[in-house]
Amino acid sequence: MSEIAYISKVKIEHIAVPNNMAILPPDNEEVLFGVHGEIASHYKLVSGTFEPHAATLDYIIASAGGCLTGTFGGALAGRGVLLGVEGLTADVTGEIEKEDDNVLVIKRIHVKYQLTTSSDYRDKVLRAYEVHATKCPVYRSLTPGIAITTELDWNTSQ
Repeated sequence: MSEIAYISKVKIEHIAVPNNMAILPPDNEEVLFGVHGEIASHYKLVSGTFEPHAATLDYIIASAGGCLTGTFGGALAGRGVLLGVEGLTADVTGEIEKEDDNVLVIKRIHVKYQLTTSSDYRDKVLRAYEVHATKCPVYRSLTPGIAITTELDWNTSQ
């Protein structure tokens, strides 16, 4: 067994169906979870009877994209790659399927990076892209159960 490096302590307050409030470290930031769109329909909630909020599934997908983007950005910075005017952004898509027992499960997450840098950094960018996912804690935590892929849209025109 590996050594525990951090223990996260989060408080959850159930407000009412379909909302829960998470209180996150380190500043007791409050994050409201709920449902919207197809997720609300899946749970047979009628539009107008609740206030739509991002679902916990959305937060998992955003967490994967945020951590991967941060890890890639860190790998670029560590190699001395200077970002262009538009920097590094990502579009993250999560595919959620309904399993046989009617439970919604995230099956796939795809992260498409948009990067602007000089083509002079080609080798450094490609090496950072090649290794970054394996250094991402959220990627490593989720990939046993969720297929996570990345794509690089690299604009070298400066």
